[in-house]
Amino acid sequence: MNALKVVLVIATIVLLSSCSTTASRESGGGKLYNVGFRVITMQMTEDGVTKNLDVAVWYPTADQPQSFNYGGPTYGYVAPGAAPLKGERPFPMLAFSHGYGGCGISSAFFSEKLAARGWIVACPDHHDRQSAARSSTGRNSDLDRRDFLEGAREIVSTTPEERGKFMYRPDELAVTIEGMLRSQLFGAMIDTTRIAAGGHSFGGFTSTALCGSIAEYHVTRIKALLLFSTGAAAYLMTDEELSRVAVPSMLMMGEKERDQKRGVLTMEELEMTLFNNMPAPKYFLEIKGGTHFSFNIRTSDGPGTRLLSGSEKEFEVITRYGIAFLEKYVAGNSGDESVLQQDDPMLTGFIVRLPGW
Repeated sequence: MNALKVVLVIATIVLLSSCSTTASRESGGGKLYNVGFRVITMQMTEDGVTKNLDVAVWYPTADQPQSFNYGGPTYGYVAPGAAPLKGERPFPMLAFSHGYGGCGISSAFFSEKLAARGWIVACPDHHDRQSAARSSTGRNSDLDRRDFLEGAREIVSTTPEERGKFMYRPDELAVTIEGMLRSQLFGAMIDTTRIAAGGHSFGGFTSTALCGSIAEYHVTRIKALLLFSTGAAAYLMTDEELSRVAVPSMLMMGEKERDQKRGVLTMEELEMTLFNNMPAPKYFLEIKGGTHFSFNIRTSDGPGTRLLSGSEKEFEVITRYGIAFLEKYVAGNSGDESVLQQDDPMLTGFIVRLPGW
């Protein structure tokens, strides 16, 4: 991948050092807000059956944040159940889809920092075959690990023609977006012209489906696509479908993933399939020392869970570049644009393709 390291012309989850008693404050990266957090429940109908969809939401608030445990050893700095901030112009929103078997708080390190920059972040708990954790209840002690692994194998072995059984995920992410816009609590504070989608792993397929690749699922409100370590979007969609993605994209993966197989292809091959087929502007980043799980927090102290989450250094570079991308292409803010024009010691791969190149 070092041959792909082209330089052409982003944060820890604990924010105690930026504590403030005001709703917003200034920093080197721009205005910062206190962050509220809550899990809300939406209702949706699938095959004639009504079901609940829990959504973890981070948002600006005037309330004072406090140390908050997301699960296991992971703490954030939020105001649980706080009232959303009123009296400012509407905020942009990111709808983010977790990986298979995860939950809406899986990438809380990113969600919390983005909300502090004046965003609303909504992350549904998808109804996967098995779930290791839930946003409102934490670790699932009844997880069937054998069935969990079987579910993962089923995803990897599925072709674009067979993906119908997984389309509940794009449905749930679309319901999340519309539910937030119609919400009495959050609807009025969301800028309907500044919405992004994103996802980790299986969530990459989920979010890509809404960005023009699958016509009947296209949510035209979406202005950008942020993907964390996803092979699923490459093997569950055709090259032609990927070429129809209608928004700027940023793809990230871990350095240690390069040669890991997903079906017959390596993660490097899958990531390059996505990157090469999606239209510009597009960005690819490979995180130094990163793995497939560098984009997750730890929601459990269980044996081996340390290997299933990222480090603070990884979180920092992921967040810095991810926020710069979303700020430029969705929020319309240029303050972080220089980040997108430079390499970083924590990147072992950095490729940019802009329109006309």
